[in-house]
Amino acid sequence: MRRTQIHAAIAALVLPCAGLVSSCATAAVAGTAILVNEEFVDNSQSVIVPYDVEYVWRAAKSTLSHMTSDLLDVDPDLRTIQTYIDGAQVTVQIQTFDVGQTRIRVAAKRYLVYSDEVAVSVRDGMVRDLG
Repeated sequence: MRRTQIHAAIAALVLPCAGLVSSCATAAVAGTAILVNEEFVDNSQSVIVPYDVEYVWRAAKSTLSHMTSDLLDVDPDLRTIQTYIDGAQVTVQIQTFDVGQTRIRVAAKRYLVYSDEVAVSVRDGMVRDLG
């Protein structure tokens, strides 16, 4: 099934329920699964922060929502977020590293090429907002 067909099928299922759910939740439900693979890990900028994963997850959503006027495609099960910042597709993954420590991974693609400049900027903005 092609991606556009998947989006159409999801929209057909979600739109009738849109009045029952808040607009933020609808946007999160309407997104597709975010692909986190070896290529993402190899090309991401990461940092380990001394905060609980749930706190970092909430802060990441808040920070990204202030960095872009685009919608956030949120996958709460995988703790991944995808959006567009400065013309680049940005993917963020939040995961537990150790007790009381969380890893933040950020990858950005602009014109199909990974952009470390954008990824580092987003990562550093997230870390700054945590403190």
